[in-house]
Amino acid sequence: MEKNKVMMITIIALLVILLGAIVSVSLYAFRIVGGQREEAPLAADSAIRLSVDQIEKVPLVSPISTNLLADRDGAAHYVKLNLAVGVNATDKKESPKMVESLASNEIVTRDIILAILRNRTYSELNQPDGQELLKDDIKTKLQEEYGSNLIVQIYISDLAFS
Repeated sequence: MEKNKVMMITIIALLVILLGAIVSVSLYAFRIVGGQREEAPLAADSAIRLSVDQIEKVPLVSPISTNLLADRDGAAHYVKLNLAVGVNATDKKESPKMVESLASNEIVTRDIILAILRNRTYSELNQPDGQELLKDDIKTKLQEEYGSNLIVQIYISDLAFS
């Protein structure tokens, strides 16, 4: 009988130690996984919006001017705009490379924007959401061309079209 009590106490003690070990390992694992998530840079498509300070702006040196696609009214229309590309600056390793790439390849960026603008009509740009759609298209094409989701915003500082 005494032997059964000793055996029972030993089993209970081993179970308590085992349970404590499982809890400790679980907490440690959650801390490691949680810490990696907190340190990871914000993804471009994440639900969390980046603040203005977390986006580095890369302006184009000169304005872009081009003719627009012929509209149904038959009149010639043009557009002129100043633009900057916003790069997610929270990725301290990759964002400086992207900023440098955008700055050194401005001709590529301008070519992409010109191609998009030349396929737009005055009516498309003059709609309430026309400028936002234009910015989204430019952002998407630049992300494809540069192979990066670090391009998160397009800023239009001046826009004139007729």
